Amino acid sequence: MHAGSVVATGPGSRFPRLADLIDYLMGLDRRADLATLSRLLRAAKVTREDIAGACIFGSKAYRRNTIASSPWFELLALTWRSGHCTPIHDHQGVSCAFKIIEGTGTEIRFRKTASGLVCPDHVIEMKPGYVCAADDADIHQVANMQAPGTDLITLHIYSPRIKKMNTYPFAASSGPECDAFYDHMRPAGS
Repeated sequence: MHAGSVVATGPGSRFPRLADLIDYLMGLDRRADLATLSRLLRAAKVTREDIAGACIFGSKAYRRNTIASSPWFELLALTWRSGHCTPIHDHQGVSCAFKIIEGTGTEIRFRKTASGLVCPDHVIEMKPGYVCAADDADIHQVANMQAPGTDLITLHIYSPRIKKMNTYPFAASSGPECDAFYDHMRPAGS
C-alpha cells in the first residue's frame, strides 16, 4: 500500500458480495423501484458466511441487523429463531424486497375483508434464494416455522427507510361474554 492510501471501511468493503447492491442503494435520491430491488437481490450470491458480522440473533423475537443505510434505504440482515415472526403488516409508502439466505421462511399473505379484519389468502414456503417483493398494499406476515434449533436468515431492503408500518389484528373477538372460556395467559399445549 502506498503512503497516504485510504483503506475503505464502508459496508461494501465489510460485505464484498453485497458491494454492487450497496453501491446502487447509496446512489438513491428517491424511493427505489421494486423491480430493480428484486433483480439486484436475485443477482446477489450471498451466504450466511458472507454476512456473518450482521447475523446477530434475538432471544425473544427476530432481530433487525443494519448492514447499510441512508435516508433513502435500509439494507438489513434479519435473523429468526424457530417460532419468531413479524406482526401482520403492510409496507405503505415503502418498497420492500427480501431474499432468503438460509433456512425456510413462511410468508402468509392476507386480504382485507368487508368486516375490517384481515383473512389469510395464501401461504408461501420460501426456500433459500427465494425473493419476495411487497407492494404498498400487500399485507403479510413472515415467520420461521421450522423445527426448534433451525435458523432463518433473510436479507431485506426497504426504500425509503421504514418509519412506521401499518399492523393488522387477526380475526379474534374478545369481551366478557367469551373471555372466560379462553386461557389467554398460556400458549396452547402448556
